[in-house]
Amino acid sequence: MSTRAALTMSFVIFIAIGLLSAALGPALPDLADRAGRDLATLGSLVTMVWSGTLVAQLVAGALNDRWGQRPVLLAACTLATLGSLGILTLPNLWLLLAAGLIFGLGFGGLDIGTNLFIAQRFAHRSVPMLNLLHTFYGVGSIVGPAIAGLTLRLWDTALPALGVGVLIVVAPLPLILRLDSTPPATARSARRQAAPPFSYRTPLLWTLGLLLMLFVGMEAGMGAWTTAYVDRTTTHGKEVGALITSGYWLALTVGRLVAAGYGGRFSPQTVLLMCMSGLLAGSGLLAIGSGSMVLTALAVLVLGFWSGPPFPTMVAITTATFPQGPGKATSVVVAMASFGATTLPWLQGALLDRVSGLAMTLLLVAEAALMLAIFAGVHGRHARQPAVASD
Repeated sequence: MSTRAALTMSFVIFIAIGLLSAALGPALPDLADRAGRDLATLGSLVTMVWSGTLVAQLVAGALNDRWGQRPVLLAACTLATLGSLGILTLPNLWLLLAAGLIFGLGFGGLDIGTNLFIAQRFAHRSVPMLNLLHTFYGVGSIVGPAIAGLTLRLWDTALPALGVGVLIVVAPLPLILRLDSTPPATARSARRQAAPPFSYRTPLLWTLGLLLMLFVGMEAGMGAWTTAYVDRTTTHGKEVGALITSGYWLALTVGRLVAAGYGGRFSPQTVLLMCMSGLLAGSGLLAIGSGSMVLTALAVLVLGFWSGPPFPTMVAITTATFPQGPGKATSVVVAMASFGATTLPWLQGALLDRVSGLAMTLLLVAEAALMLAIFAGVHGRHARQPAVASD
C-alpha cells in the first residue's frame, strides 16, 4: 500500500470514530424517544460503548502482534460499522445496548489497530505522524456535534449525524483489504531481534500506563467539568462555560497539529516533558485564577494545548520501547488510559460538587506534579536506553 493510501485510510478511520463518539451524546434524546425510555436509562448506552471499547483495547494489541494488522482492522471496522448502524436503526432498548457494545468493540479495535499501524509504518517519525493522526480524531469530534446541531435546527433530530458517521466508517474497508496481513518490516528490525522477550511483568510498562492514565484522566476531566467549573466559580453562566469548553477541545486539537508539524524536531521524552510542564503551569494558573474569567479561560486554553500531544506521543514511546510486543504493550497502556478516563473525572467532579472549585484545581496540580515526578524517576533510571527515533 502506498503512503498516501495508508494515511488516507488511517485519517478517515479516526475522523469516523471521532465523529461517531462525539455525535452520540446529542443523539441520546432521540434514541430515548425512539426506544420509549427516559434519558437516564439511555445513558447505559454510553456505558456499553465504553465497556466494549475497554475489552477491545485489552485484546486488540495481542491479536495485532499475532495475526498482523489487516485482520484486526478489518474485524474492527466491520464491528464499528454494524454497531453504529444498529444504534442508528434499532428501536428496542436491549438491541440498542447490544449494538452499543458491538460499536465499542469496533471503536477500541480501530483505535489500537490504527495507532499501531501508524507507529510501525512510520517508525522513524512516529511522534509527529501519530499526533497528526489524532488531529483527525479531533476534527471528527468537532464535526460530529456541528452536524448534529445543524440537523436539530433543520429537522429537530440529531440522528442524521450518526448516519454520516456510518457512511464514513465503512469507507476505509476497501483500503484495509489491501493491507499486508503480516506486521510491517520495521517491526522485524535488528533492534527487535536484539530486544529481550516481551513480559507483562516489566515495571516500565505499567509506569508508562500510569503516566498515560494520569494524562487522559486530566484531559477527560477538563472536558467534562469545565462548563460546571466556570458556572460555579465565576459570575458567568453555563453558556460561557460551554464556549470555554469548546475552546479547550479546539486548543487540544491545535496542540496535536503543532506536535505533528514540530514534534519530530524533539525527542519524544522532550515532548512529554514540555507537556507535563505546560499542564503544571496551566493547572497552577487555574488554581490561582479561580474566580477570574480571564485567567480561567487562559488556563483552560493552556491546559487544552498541552493535553493534545501526550496520548499519541506515549503510544510512540510504548511501541518503540517494547519492539517484541508492541501491540500487547500498547493495549496495556491504552487500557490504563481508559481506566483513568472513567475514574479521575469522577473524582474531579466529586471535589467540585462537594468541596469547592479550588479543591478540583488543586487535584489537577497534584496530578501534573505527580506526572513530572514519575517521569523524572523513569527518565533517570532508563537514561541509557536507546531513545525513540524522531527524525
